[in-house]
Amino acid sequence: MFCGLDQWPSEGSGRGQRVVRVHEYHRDRIAALFASQPDLPLHQDTVAGFLQGFIVTGAYFVPEGGVEQESMFPVLGGTLLLGQDLPLDDDPDSTAGCGFFERAVCAMEVPEPPDDVCDLVRRAFALVPDTPMNHASLGGFYLGVLYSGPYWSGSDANPAAWLAAACRLAGDLPHRP
Repeated sequence: MFCGLDQWPSEGSGRGQRVVRVHEYHRDRIAALFASQPDLPLHQDTVAGFLQGFIVTGAYFVPEGGVEQESMFPVLGGTLLLGQDLPLDDDPDSTAGCGFFERAVCAMEVPEPPDDVCDLVRRAFALVPDTPMNHASLGGFYLGVLYSGPYWSGSDANPAAWLAAACRLAGDLPHRP
């Protein structure tokens, strides 16, 4: 998912330095967000899940061509910077990240998500077949949805259905013993 980043903006030019600093700012914020979740491992699959959550909800709730959409690009750069040096998940079938959803369900009253939103989440993961849909990557998706919130506009911008869909899909996966 994070291959081919050798085309990154050059740090040599003034504009390149500003771009890199903004991407690094978001990389650090996203890393801190993951660090605040001890049950959620930090590896390429969780960051890929984060990217999916951020992009998918952005596509639905951020006006096309607006300043909000333009402001999202540094987050994408920061996500790619974070993910490029992380290890791959060595056991994509594990229940790592399960505790994250146990805490999320306890922390908020999770409504039953509409089936179409669950289907959209499944399709988002199907678009990136090298990222498994497991507890860890769904946890990353959940964080990506939350991180995208400041960029949304309009009265339809409500993350509850997306968060509930991630919880429901995680609930359908095998749990730790």
